[in-house]
This record gives sequence, structure tokens and C-alpha cells, in this order.
Amino acid sequence: MIKKHVQNTILWLFVFMVLTACQNDSNKTNKVLIKSWQLNPDLSSLSFVTTKNKSITEQHSLKFKQGYLHEQRTFKAVIDLNSVDTLIPIRDERLRDILFKTEKFPTATVSTQLTGKLDLNDSQNLTLPFALNLHGIEKSLSAEVVVQMVNEKLVVTNYNPITVNAKDFALDDAINELTKIASLQGINYDVQVDFKLTFEIK
Repeated sequence: MIKKHVQNTILWLFVFMVLTACQNDSNKTNKVLIKSWQLNPDLSSLSFVTTKNKSITEQHSLKFKQGYLHEQRTFKAVIDLNSVDTLIPIRDERLRDILFKTEKFPTATVSTQLTGKLDLNDSQNLTLPFALNLHGIEKSLSAEVVVQMVNEKLVVTNYNPITVNAKDFALDDAINELTKIASLQGINYDVQVDFKLTFEIK
């Protein structure tokens, strides 16, 4: 009888320890979720692929200037359009001056309001609607992303390219001008975009 009592005591002690551990993990997750996160531009990236003469694709890049994910679940990232890098300096200059017109529009912004449950204990696949403000025009788009914790950093990466159409942002005339300057048959208005966002707790 005493042996059975001891076994029951040990069993209940074990259950209590497990529940306590789960409670601690839950508190830790909630603590992470209510924090504000700051984008680390050096650990983040944005690339876009253009197509010229119908079949020739080239990959280029832009840098993020700053960004945040607030405890109210609002997200915003600022893209530095002057940072455009195509590996050809004269082309970079033309994109800054003719396409982006960076003297007037030096940045583009991406913003969204997160909804639903976000569990940072496991990686999650999400479809995120967002607003892209480019060239003074704002349009609604969506991205299929993976959200996960990596070395205490919050990392958001798209797993399908996002298609951005130049006409939606009144950039088609500039693309036509670039086509003539470069003596090309054509430059596709659709651009495929990929990104990686890395956030750290403020």
C-alpha cells in the first residue's frame, strides 16, 4: 500500500513538472510575440528577375533601408531604390534616373497588418496580403512565405516569387524608354521578386 502511494506521488510530481514546463514555454512564446522586432538590413535581401528579348532573364538586387514588426502586429519595410545593383554601373544609373526616378521617389515601402495566430515555436507557411507603395502608387499584393525562428531571429522568406507588373505602378513608359536606349526588342513588364527578411528583438 505504501509502495503504491509512493508511485502515485511520483506520478503526480512528474505530471506537475510537465505542466509547469509547458506553462513556461507558453509564457516564453507569448513574451516573444509581444515584443517589437527590428529589421536587420545586413541579414535581409531582395532580388528581382527581369526578362528581355522575350527569353533572356537577369537577376538584380535592392537593399532594405529599415523595417519593423511592432507588437501591434503592424509590419513595414523600406526599400532603398538607390541601392539597385544589376552588376552593370551604367544600367544601375539608368534604372535610378529613368525607371525609379529616385530624386523624386528614393524609396519604396511594403506594409501589412498581421492577423490570425502566429506560433514562433514552429515554422509556418502563410499567405500574407501586403501593400506595395512604388513610384507614388500603392497596390495590394500577396506573398506566400515561411516564418521561422533561426538563432533567436525571426526570418520571413517567400517560397514562391511575387509578380510585380510595371504597368500597375506607371513604370511602363520608362521601360519602353530603356528598351530603346539599350536597342532591345523588348523588356517584359512583369518582374519576379524574392526576398528574405531577418528581424531581431529591439
